[in-house]
Amino acid sequence: MQFTEHNNSIKITVPVTLDALSAQDVNMQLQAAGFGRCLIIQEQITNLLVEYQQIQQKIKEKLQPDGVPLTYRIAEKRDAELSFAIADDQMSASAIITAAWGGAPVSANALVKGAQEAGIVFGFSKEHIIKLVSHASKAEPGSKVKLIIAKGRPVEHGQNSRFEAVIPEMESRRNKPLVHSEEKADLRDFGVIPAVRAGDTLIRRHPPTAGVDGMTVTGSPIPATPGQVIEWNLAEGVELSPTDADLLLAARDGLPRVIENGATVDEVFTVKNVDLATGHIIFKGSVVVNGDVTEGMKVIAGGNVFVKGFVEGNLIEAGGDITIGGSIIGHQIATAEKDSEYSTELKANGDIQCNIAQYARLSCNGNLYVNKQIMHCAVAAAKVYAGPEDNPNGKVIGGYYYLDYGIYTGNLGAPSSSNILIQLNRQVDPIAEKQDVLRSSISATKKDMQDIREQLEKLKKIEGNAQIEQRKQELQKEFEEHRDVAMALIDDVKQLELQRREKLDATLIVVRQQLFSAVEVHFGKDLIRSRREYGPSKILLIDGSPAIEPFF
Repeated sequence: MQFTEHNNSIKITVPVTLDALSAQDVNMQLQAAGFGRCLIIQEQITNLLVEYQQIQQKIKEKLQPDGVPLTYRIAEKRDAELSFAIADDQMSASAIITAAWGGAPVSANALVKGAQEAGIVFGFSKEHIIKLVSHASKAEPGSKVKLIIAKGRPVEHGQNSRFEAVIPEMESRRNKPLVHSEEKADLRDFGVIPAVRAGDTLIRRHPPTAGVDGMTVTGSPIPATPGQVIEWNLAEGVELSPTDADLLLAARDGLPRVIENGATVDEVFTVKNVDLATGHIIFKGSVVVNGDVTEGMKVIAGGNVFVKGFVEGNLIEAGGDITIGGSIIGHQIATAEKDSEYSTELKANGDIQCNIAQYARLSCNGNLYVNKQIMHCAVAAAKVYAGPEDNPNGKVIGGYYYLDYGIYTGNLGAPSSSNILIQLNRQVDPIAEKQDVLRSSISATKKDMQDIREQLEKLKKIEGNAQIEQRKQELQKEFEEHRDVAMALIDDVKQLELQRREKLDATLIVVRQQLFSAVEVHFGKDLIRSRREYGPSKILLIDGSPAIEPFF
């Protein structure tokens, strides 16, 4: 048999003999002739085989001599096909190549030219284009290969005024004890407590930025919104520099504390110990305790609280951060749960930092930093770090955690299977509550709409007059108003749901050494529980479902 090519059509010429001929024979010869990647026309092969058998029969009956040639068009070459898909937001564009049937592949230059004709003019990725055309040239004929070939430039909106603490110690020092040598660190020494004198510079305000315009793959600019000047929050003990409106100075001696858009300088109350001799300490500024806070005592401060020793007291409350050089020690309780009563409680507007914490209730708007381990505590915080922030290698054993974002630790749980309940819901619960209120309003609105609809149906059955027609129009208008309200409320619920999902997607638990059993983690209404021991792990949402994954 012979094959000829003309105008991308492949024809076979085969002499008819008494030898058998099958589709497999034709395909094998087609492959051997170099046309294996062409598009085979199966119908024509079937017609060829049928006529071949008919002529064979005539040859057997000696009605026709053998060797009669049959010619059929059994395959064709098709060049690769190219199409494009531009994302709805026009911030990315993909090329789709249908692999060639023995014809010409798509070249990189042809792809770029085709993309430009399709309106894609910005953000081409040379690497992705070469990768796509190379892969498509080797792909199975007729298969589709898709890859993003261009990405827009995201708009970078301008940043508002930025406030920078000139004195580093004003920022949260977290749990980074002073290292006196390469081998030795004093876990109770967090360095010199920051203090300033009147006239010292506290905060520098950096000007807002203009931002960077974005660009879609179709070449449409996305204007950036410039940042705005944020005014100072002038609290007690500070003043603006008379020569530079972007500098904030201390107006008195004391302890500086960063607040939103500014700072304050707290007056300082210093005491050796807080015990029966001193009584409870309630002070509008900052409190420094050079020793311990003993059992049953309270320290309530408008600013920061520094305790160099241990805490067994009943309550420490701070308008800023709480820093404990030693340990937080509460009375042992049978089970540490969400609603358990604790003998020791710490509440901070900022962060809480300590060396060890056990059997205590710890609540803060910022993060909880525990240098070594936390045992059987009830915690409300943004994040929990057990161990240094840059290498969380501490231990979290038992207790209840109500968090914004997650936990970073060395070990989570214990071999004794101490139960740990972690709810990563502190940010999403308020959103869910708003959704419930809105859903109740939607249900009430729908009920009102149903009542109006029933009134309209009744009026339609009454013989019309001017008064009834007017009432029908009023009811119809009222119905449409309720419908608009319901639609707006539904949109609000959807927007809140997007916010809820975004916040949940940002949650993460990282365990660098060992994750034990009996650790239960809630992501909204979804939960996952560890039922065995794991090595280094992370607990997070994957495609909306909680999962335990290896951590590398």
